[in-house]
Amino acid sequence: MSEEFGNAFDDDEDPGPTHGRYHPGEPEPEPELVYSNAVEFFADLMAQSYVREVNEGATFAWCPEWYKHPEALIRMEALWRAWEHLRLEPALGVSTWWLNHADPHMRVLMDKEGPFKKCAYDGHKTSRGPGLAALPHTEPEAGIFD
Repeated sequence: MSEEFGNAFDDDEDPGPTHGRYHPGEPEPEPELVYSNAVEFFADLMAQSYVREVNEGATFAWCPEWYKHPEALIRMEALWRAWEHLRLEPALGVSTWWLNHADPHMRVLMDKEGPFKKCAYDGHKTSRGPGLAALPHTEPEAGIFD
C-alpha cells in the first residue's frame, strides 16, 4: 500500500471526522421520525390513505374531531409509533403495519358502534354522553401483582 494514503486498517490512527456515520462500539443512533405527532401522521398519511364514505347512513363512522376521543387518540398514537418503526423494515415492514396495525385499529375506530357512534350524524359529540361512562374498575388489593 502506498505511503501517500497510509493504512486504512491501522487502529492507531485517528480516522478523522465520522460525518454522521455509525461506528461499531457506539450506540446506534435513533432514526429520525417522519411525523412529529399522531395528529400530523393522521392528516398527512392516514386521512389520505383511507378514502371512505363516512357518517349519515354510510357503513363507516368517523369524527372530524377524532383527537377529542381518548380511544381514537391512543389508537392513532399506536398506529403512528408502529408505522415509524416498521417503515424502516425493508421487506415486509409496511405490509406488516397495514395487516397487523392499521386495518385492525381502523376497523374498530370506524365501526358504527365504535367511539364515533354519536358523531356520525351531528358532528362531534363527547364519548361520555348520557348513559356512557368509562368501563367499571375496582382497584386490586395490595400485593396482587407482586
